[in-house]
Amino acid sequence: MPHFIFSDCIGCDACFPVCPTSAIRGDSGVGVTAKGFEGKGREIYVITQSLCIDCGVCGKYCPVESIQDKSGGRITNIKHKEMPKAFVIEENCTGCVWCVDICPFDCIVMARSSVERDHSQVAVVDQSNCVGCRLCVEICNKGAVVVNRHVSESDYMAPGMADFVVSPLRAY
Repeated sequence: MPHFIFSDCIGCDACFPVCPTSAIRGDSGVGVTAKGFEGKGREIYVITQSLCIDCGVCGKYCPVESIQDKSGGRITNIKHKEMPKAFVIEENCTGCVWCVDICPFDCIVMARSSVERDHSQVAVVDQSNCVGCRLCVEICNKGAVVVNRHVSESDYMAPGMADFVVSPLRAY
């Protein structure tokens, strides 16, 4: 069952920009005004079921938890910095750029690999823009992209670099 927005939507626009498939829109045709905004022009949002991919990102951003998930429960709001983010396992990345092409928020780019490989570039995720929609995970057939855990700073480092203290170079 695709996601659904309940009538207690406050029309805050938090869900609309993070939907990776543009399935969410304001709907003047439903005849309902956002809760608490009668006469003020704010309308509730609706999800176009045929475009919804059940990623749940919209509900994680909803401050009043008015979005139903695929199992029928309300999705709990999560702070952006606490949301699971996409992360690339460099050893599995083949440099195919499929994840770069599918990302609707342009938060995946190709960068020079930190280890010697057959190809010179691997995918890297900009954590500040990632909403965790999992489109990149679905398209990667090598298992190089994951969104199933909290990403720590050490995850950004090349293998073996966690042992080094990173600091500005004073002299060379």
